[in-house]
Amino acid sequence: MATDNLTAALRFYFISDDQAPTLSPCDQVRIALEAGATIIQYRRKQFDLRFYDEALAIRRLCRKHAVPLIVNDHVLLAQALSAEGVHLGQTDEDPGLVRRILGPRAIIGISVSNLDELKHTDLTPCNYIGSGPVFPTTTKADAKKVRRLSGLAEITRQASLPVVAIGGVDPTNAAACFQHGAAGIAVISAISRAPDPVRSATKLGLVCRTAARQHPLRDGR
Repeated sequence: MATDNLTAALRFYFISDDQAPTLSPCDQVRIALEAGATIIQYRRKQFDLRFYDEALAIRRLCRKHAVPLIVNDHVLLAQALSAEGVHLGQTDEDPGLVRRILGPRAIIGISVSNLDELKHTDLTPCNYIGSGPVFPTTTKADAKKVRRLSGLAEITRQASLPVVAIGGVDPTNAAACFQHGAAGIAVISAISRAPDPVRSATKLGLVCRTAARQHPLRDGR
């Protein structure tokens, strides 16, 4: 994917939540896509073949809207789904090996929380960085130290790749992430656990200035 196209795709990044109390991952993704999400990450840390049909349904939703699908961690699942790429953590598979498996057109993201990780991460096989948590979050039990907007700005200033802000991002603070250099914002609970997921998702689309595909809210309400 060309650099300009990738930057546009990263702008409104939704990550599915397999622990959400009321919304299934498919319903979450449908809401996010209708609100204008530009890229979707399927995240199920304890994936096994029981969930393949769920992943396939999300693959179909993404294709319906011509939106890239990224798979969290599971490289062979990404390959089986013909997903556009994978997102890797610092302790996941080697990005260079992943590039060899998925090929030159795949989108590979890597998590980088601080400048030390940035310094010691080989970004050559990667296309973008996910950086955070920018704000406090309860979605990830193993979340690292909150970096705040100042920490996000440090990464965006020094990184050679586009940076997606993650961790506690919601409609009230998403704009500030863009103002501190982020190419995009990644959200989970701001949609998956919101009291009104459609309204929250649509507000995020308005902040990101992406095109709603359904259920637009007028005047940003």
